[in-house]
Amino acid sequence: MSAIVWNESLELGLPQIDEQHRRLVDRYNELAAAYRRREPDAELARRLGVLLDCTAAHFASEEALMAELGYDGLDEHREEHQDLLQRVGRFQIVLAEGRQTITLPVLQYLQHWLLGHLRGADGEFGKAARRLAAHALVAQPV
Repeated sequence: MSAIVWNESLELGLPQIDEQHRRLVDRYNELAAAYRRREPDAELARRLGVLLDCTAAHFASEEALMAELGYDGLDEHREEHQDLLQRVGRFQIVLAEGRQTITLPVLQYLQHWLLGHLRGADGEFGKAARRLAAHALVAQPV
């Protein structure tokens, strides 16, 4: 399992959101590195919790920006966010109960979801946000 390397293809051109995305990538990379080091399950679970907390805070911030800009794709985007939070939340429960451990397929799922979401749905939002912000600036009276 390789680390996610931050690069320009992951940037939206929205500084606050890009910084939050960098933090998510960092938290994911920390979890993946701990897995590769074979750290105890309790430590992996803690790191997953940190990633999930950071993710939930980011989702709330991103959705607030979408609402502020009047982004048409907000509802669908929110559904993607909620789906991930619910899936990982259910996984955290079985992890805490000792019925599951963090495995390579779990990390692969998280990496695939994160990269896919950044390049897909978030990329579309980034384009729309720049258009909406530019339109708002042009529409303001001088």
